[in-house]
Amino acid sequence: MTAIKTRMGMEAEISSDWTGEPAILEGAIVIGAGAAGLAAAYAMIETGIATEILEREGRLAEPWHHRHENLHLNTHRDLSTLPGVSFPQGTPAFPHRSAVIRLFNDFAQTHRLPIAFGVVVEEIDFRGDHWLLKTSTGPRAARHVVIATGRDRQPFIPAWKGMKDFSGKIVHSAHFGRASDYAGTKVLVVGAGNSGFDALNHLSGVETGQMWLSARNGPSLLPKRIGKIAVHRFSPVMARLPARSRPRKDG
Repeated sequence: MTAIKTRMGMEAEISSDWTGEPAILEGAIVIGAGAAGLAAAYAMIETGIATEILEREGRLAEPWHHRHENLHLNTHRDLSTLPGVSFPQGTPAFPHRSAVIRLFNDFAQTHRLPIAFGVVVEEIDFRGDHWLLKTSTGPRAARHVVIATGRDRQPFIPAWKGMKDFSGKIVHSAHFGRASDYAGTKVLVVGAGNSGFDALNHLSGVETGQMWLSARNGPSLLPKRIGKIAVHRFSPVMARLPARSRPRKDG
């Protein structure tokens, strides 16, 4: 057995008695260094659990680096912080993507989170009392694994009938780019969720040709503010209401 120190000074044992396999971390490996992965790792480390975070990208908040230049968080800054780290004073109620990127990095640096960048997890196998991970940098093993890769990591475009014959461009909202790129063109936005309305909002400031919105169901629209108070600040209260009384979110 080999002992390592956690951030709280407690010892965690790493077993090495599995022939042909890596030493077993007597703690947890977190796959993904997004908001969920960082928060989960922080919570476990604070309770004395030895934890390692594996991130396939070379930096934090990689998807945010690639989103369009005018993107803002659609949740209020006071409801979008991470443990022990807040947005700096003066940050708009709905922070710009650059502020979100900075928050992720501040959180990881403040808590000295153990993140291994550029590590792709290719396979996970349960070995009776631990998990064996096949990664791009070699095998790793741990008693527990937390998967925090995110549900929106890979943009998805359905295979619509007639798509191959369409002569225009089909762009996922993740690759929206600059609104000015659509000047003088006809645009159909598919989906009335947050991403769809975000695209419409930015396109409305550009001299496009005709513009349409395609939605499966009528969207629930709320004002951004009532007076000077952001409506999203009421979310914790609304979450306690019966499901049938809450606004429906489509998209």
